[in-house]
Amino acid sequence: MVADRDEDPRRAVPRTDAVLAEPRLAEAAARLGRATVKNAVRVAQDRARDGALDPSSVVGVVVAALPATAGTLAPVINATGVLLHTNLGRAPLSAAAVEAVVAAAGHTDVELDLVTG
Repeated sequence: MVADRDEDPRRAVPRTDAVLAEPRLAEAAARLGRATVKNAVRVAQDRARDGALDPSSVVGVVVAALPATAGTLAPVINATGVLLHTNLGRAPLSAAAVEAVVAAAGHTDVELDLVTG
């Protein structure tokens, strides 16, 4: 029975700390943040455990899945007392403005009258 456990292909999935220590992923963690890289590692490890991915390709899959650059926008709390603060970007969008942006992100009628065509 011990031999069966040793032959389990899931045991070939590399440990998280070993994958994160790989130079390409260490550089990515410095650029994108450790949590982002660690999450991508866990997703690839899960795929390898499920048999959808060869355990030896975990690092390559993680490198390919990571974005080239980190997003620079992050939510903040404006506690300055100034509504329009230049270092905090723009004024908050109203709910109607957010809905309009979401609608405009897809196919929308710009100059077409939908009733008459």
